[in-house]
Amino acid sequence: MQQTDSRSSSGSSSAPTPTNQPDSSQNNTNTSKVARRALEEQLNELIQVLFELSVMVYDFQPDGNQLVWNKINSILEHYQTIDGLKDNIDTHIPEEVINFVEQGRNPDIFTQGFVERTASENQFTNGKIKAVDEFRSILSDEFKKHYPDLYDNNNDLEQTD
Repeated sequence: MQQTDSRSSSGSSSAPTPTNQPDSSQNNTNTSKVARRALEEQLNELIQVLFELSVMVYDFQPDGNQLVWNKINSILEHYQTIDGLKDNIDTHIPEEVINFVEQGRNPDIFTQGFVERTASENQFTNGKIKAVDEFRSILSDEFKKHYPDLYDNNNDLEQTD
């Protein structure tokens, strides 16, 4: 004997609420994260297979020829899988970072330099903002001194900012 759930949706004609429907951008983000994890796993496996191949080649035995070919085929399979996974990843990597890696440099150094440049530019911009605020204050004071009858109009303008 089967029991049926009285909360069954067969008699219900109400539409799902917006909170129950997944956001398409969230789905894209989740798909990208899953693809990224799969890509990372494939890259780690590829590195492992390349390491195993290097050990086999370094200590090559004449009867191990088939094992080397198997490793090479495994590497090709990993490359094919990686090529298939690239379409699901929407992460943008700046060209400067790629150039750093191609030159054999650590991308963390690029990130550190970028953060330092950004902090420096931020301090420079904050200095400009303070200078403009000080100038505005001085200009307002001078305006008040030399044109007291017009200052009330200027004061109204300052309050709207």
